[in-house]
Amino acid sequence: MRDRFVGFAAALNRLGAAVACVALGALVVLITLQVVRRRLLGAPIVYTDEVSGYLLVAVTFLSLGYALQHGDHIQVEFLTGRLAPRRLRWLRVSWCLIGLGFTGLLTVRTAVLALDSARLGAFSITSQVPLAPIQAVAPLGFALLFLQLAARLVETLWPPR
Repeated sequence: MRDRFVGFAAALNRLGAAVACVALGALVVLITLQVVRRRLLGAPIVYTDEVSGYLLVAVTFLSLGYALQHGDHIQVEFLTGRLAPRRLRWLRVSWCLIGLGFTGLLTVRTAVLALDSARLGAFSITSQVPLAPIQAVAPLGFALLFLQLAARLVETLWPPR
C-alpha cells in the first residue's frame, strides 16, 4: 500500500513535470519568435508578455511536486545534518505536517479563485483569454505538491525495510 501510494505520487509528479517541460519549450519558442519578429520584421507579437507569463506559471507550479520528490528545492542542511536520525525523522514529520497544512490551504484558496473566475466568465483584458483554465494551474500544482508531501510523510513514518 505504501509503495503504491508513493509510486502514484511519483507518476503524477512526472506527468506534471512533463507538462511543465512542454510549457518551458513553448515559452522559449514564443520568446525567440518575439525577438526575431521584433528585430527583423519590426512586428512584435502582441500577446507575448501575457502568454509567456501564463507559461511561466505552468512551469513553476506544475513542477513543484517533482522538485520536492527529487530534493531540488532549496535546502539548508548545516543544522539538520548534525541531528541524530531519530530527531531528524521527527523534524521531517513535523515539516511534512506543517507543509501539508499550508499547501492544503493554498490548494483550496487558489481553486476557489479559479472556480470563481469560471463562474463569472472572467477573461483577460488584453487578449480575451478565459482566466479560469490558467488560474486552475496553481491549485493543480499545489495539489501535486500536497500529494508529494503526503508521500514524503508516509516514507518518513514507514521507511522501506
